Amino acid sequence: MQLRIICSIGFFALLMASIYALIANIFWLDIVSHIGYYIFAFLWFIHQRKAYNVYYYLFLGLTLISYSLGMFDKFWVFGDVALLLQAISFLPLIMEATKHFKLKNMSNFMVLYLFSIIGLNTYLLLLHINEMKTYISGDVTSTIYTFYYLNLGALGITAMVYYLNSFSKKSMYFISLAISIIFANILRDMGVFYFKDISVEIAESIIRMGSALFLVLFFITSEKRLKLDDFT
Repeated sequence: MQLRIICSIGFFALLMASIYALIANIFWLDIVSHIGYYIFAFLWFIHQRKAYNVYYYLFLGLTLISYSLGMFDKFWVFGDVALLLQAISFLPLIMEATKHFKLKNMSNFMVLYLFSIIGLNTYLLLLHINEMKTYISGDVTSTIYTFYYLNLGALGITAMVYYLNSFSKKSMYFISLAISIIFANILRDMGVFYFKDISVEIAESIIRMGSALFLVLFFITSEKRLKLDDFT
């Protein structure tokens, strides 16, 4: 209980530090706050499970390294490397999620619905990538952004399929995690490519704090038997 109180205070302090960093334009402090979210999220649930599988550590390690490199994004190629590591970090989450579901006995309507949603999201994603290329200078950066958004789209599709096929608590945490990651990165790109708005940046910081919590909840929650075997 005392540890959770400390973590609650830590989350609040980090959020306040992030807001101050955004207002005072202290970029490194905002990044440190985001790193701190993952540390306190780990500590918050440390009493429930002390060991995580390799996918958790891969995602966490790649994410924290990319955040750290992001503090030097104006120097050399650190910004591109940070974005590449973030893109790669989505793969362990996708692989972990696919371990817990398998499609079976789906109705024709559900199959049509899934392919329609996947097709629509793929089309919108490609439109977004093409629009981003007008703001990006350099073929290498453009390629990394394309790889990044394709992985982000794959994460969202995996979360949707997993949730529709499972309806378990674990799948709810995963789709919440995926949505948090997607929205946080969209809000970040709004400031990078379009305009900076303090309210948008604060919302991004809050969402990143939520994603840190959903990450731990997803990995510490056991997958139970599928409740629905037939989608009709």
